[in-house]
Amino acid sequence: MQRWDVILVGAGFGGLCTGALLARAGKRVLVLEKEGTVGGRAKTVLYGGHVLDDGAHIPSRAGHLEGIFLDLGLPYPDVVPLEKSEIYHEGRWKSPRELFTGEMFKKVLAEMQRLTPEDLASLDDTPLRDWVERISAEPGIQMLFFYLGCATSVGNRFETYSTGEMIYILQEFLRAGRRLNELAGVIRGGMKAILEPLARYIQAHGGEVRLNSPVESIEIRDGQAVGVNVERGERIFHSQILDVETLEADFVVVTLPLWDLFSVLDESMLPRWWTDWVSWLAGKVSYAWSVIYGLDEPLFDLGTFRWAPNLPRSGFSGIFFPMPTYGDGAGQFQFHVSYQGHYDEMPDLLRSSRASVRRKAREIIAMLEQESVELYPALKKGWRWRVAHAGVYGIAQSPGFVGYKRPSMRVPGVRNLFLVSNTVREARGISMSAVGKCARMAAEAILSGE
Repeated sequence: MQRWDVILVGAGFGGLCTGALLARAGKRVLVLEKEGTVGGRAKTVLYGGHVLDDGAHIPSRAGHLEGIFLDLGLPYPDVVPLEKSEIYHEGRWKSPRELFTGEMFKKVLAEMQRLTPEDLASLDDTPLRDWVERISAEPGIQMLFFYLGCATSVGNRFETYSTGEMIYILQEFLRAGRRLNELAGVIRGGMKAILEPLARYIQAHGGEVRLNSPVESIEIRDGQAVGVNVERGERIFHSQILDVETLEADFVVVTLPLWDLFSVLDESMLPRWWTDWVSWLAGKVSYAWSVIYGLDEPLFDLGTFRWAPNLPRSGFSGIFFPMPTYGDGAGQFQFHVSYQGHYDEMPDLLRSSRASVRRKAREIIAMLEQESVELYPALKKGWRWRVAHAGVYGIAQSPGFVGYKRPSMRVPGVRNLFLVSNTVREARGISMSAVGKCARMAAEAILSGE
């Protein structure tokens, strides 16, 4: 039986970034993906001539993904920047410069940059609004932090965003030499433009990426992950118990988020304190709610992000943005509307098998569209197609759920098993870029034999 240096479960950002870095170092890697295409929660399809991602994916530009491509000798995909932003205030769209003076920006940046890692750790459990009110009573400063909070968080209101988390993210951008209007950009061609080159790199360097290959479980013996179990045989009934075959490896990397972790990890093999911690935290998730439209004409400048705080019906913050280049194949334009709210205000999408959750999800989407049409009447009948989307984004970035309150990528008691996803401690930052950072840390630990 063929033995692998590393087996990775999942062909999304975590599996492909980690796998490519290990393949570059000469490791024989096997990536197993249950679906028929790479991408995982960041899958890209073609729909109506448009590039369509599973939700709105706009990778941050903190440098982690770009650094991986640089190390691999691969050209990073073309980035279409969204350099402008506008906020709906007092009945009209305003640029940040109309709301925040240059002195405000300087004061805020200086306050953030002086904070040490120890300071940030002490602020992890402080709600952003509480901290802002302590440092300034100026309404403009408070509005500026609302703007920065919306720009760096998904699924959290300004009031319940962790201060340490937000400042960590912004410090990381500033260290990368980015300006605040360079936080993110649209990837021409969608997420597959990042992920498919990584899969090809693995295959060109002696590894394999197997699609339609679900993993039944991780095989753990005597405190070692010896490989992964895959089912064998013909499935006749849904309730049938199939035999399994163990594919062996020196290291195993699981890229599932915390809420799916125990679908492949047997809790009885792991410390109870750790499994209880993971199970509790896995339910503290934030959501990504959006409606995606195909339009004949753009609604505003294609390089602009728009935020509308405290929409009148829902009380949520609305985000409105185009996806430049995504509709080029159809000669059209793609437009997204999204909600940001408290993680615990939304129906529990982890329980979407329940009719009550699905009904509530449709109600939220309907409210999102109604509020969006009030701001953009052209949306009422002006679209070619629409796709409503509701997904779990990650663990909420609220006090009590960030920093050292999240489990590490190292599983206690199983030294050669790693977790790489946006739900572990090492992936601090914004989603896909943060996963790239975690992937590098996992690859370095594996290569060092730790």
